[in-house]
Order: sequence, then C-alpha cells, then structure tokens
Amino acid sequence: MWKSMLQIPKVCKYCGNIFLAKTVKTGYCSHKCAWSANNEKKKRERQQKTLDKIKSEGVKYIIITEALRIFNTSRNTLHRLIHFQKIRNKRISPKRLFVCVQDIESLFPVRPEPLVSPKKETLVFDMTPEKCYTIGEITRRFKVTESSVYKHIRQYSIPIRQVGNYVYAPKVEIDKLYNNKNVRK
Repeated sequence: MWKSMLQIPKVCKYCGNIFLAKTVKTGYCSHKCAWSANNEKKKRERQQKTLDKIKSEGVKYIIITEALRIFNTSRNTLHRLIHFQKIRNKRISPKRLFVCVQDIESLFPVRPEPLVSPKKETLVFDMTPEKCYTIGEITRRFKVTESSVYKHIRQYSIPIRQVGNYVYAPKVEIDKLYNNKNVRK
C-alpha cells in the first residue's frame, strides 16, 4: 500500500487548528475532532426532532427535565428565569413543574449549526538546524542554565525538535523570549 505524499494546509472544521491534510476531502485534524463534530451534529438533530415533535402535537408546556434535554441549559438557570417571571410556568403538583415551550425557545433557540469561534492562528516554525539554536547554544549565549531553558520552553510553549542528541528550538522564539539580554557573542 502506498502512502500519500500530499500535504495540504487546511483548517479543522471542529477545533479551528491548522493542520496538513493528506487528502483533498479531509476536513478534520484528527479522529477525535471528526468524532466530536459528528456527535454534536447528531445531538442537534435529536434536539430539533424532539422540538418539532412537541410543536406538531400542539403541546404548550413541558416538564423541566425535557426542557433541559432539548435546550442545553442548566436547571438553576431555568429556575432563576421562572423566579424572575421570564418563563411562564404551571405547577401541577408540588413536584411537577411545567414550563412554556414558546418562552424557552425564544430565550434558547436551537441552532442548526454550531457557532464556530475564531481560533487564533497557529504559528508554523521553520525547524531546520540553521534557523534554530541547540539547548547548549542557548545556555552559552544567554548565560542561563539548561534546566531553566527547558522550564521556559515548557512555560511559553516554544516548539522543540530533537535530532539525534541535539534538541533544537527556533531562534526567533528564543530571541523574543530572552529579548537579546545578556548575550555573549
């Protein structure tokens, strides 16, 4: 079986991260994102189907647990809205509280598609040895210990690449981090 040599930069439809796709049809960066997107789609479809069924039957009031399942909100939020009279309700017995479907739907509309929040763009670094420092070079050049270099790399999420015995970090990020202070030339 041959392996695809394509590397198409794409944005994941679920998480918004940039990744290199190996086919033209790929839409998600990982199986986890594809699985999560599919589950959310099925959940929205179930919610819409339940809501359409309730509307077609002409039901005006539903119990709170059913409203929670359809509209993705918390029990406390519903009770608070009932308390401030934003949602009409009927109490049949001390334990059975019904809420108006129309009021809840106006406050919490069911969206056919999820809201996609814009993610910050992921930086792509050139990790060739010419454009990187080794950890030893960083310790000598900026007069810091090896352990503090690794600590800063983890703390500021600087990408590293290991080739053989050498660990490389991009010069641009390291220079930004140490701000060219204490440079020994």
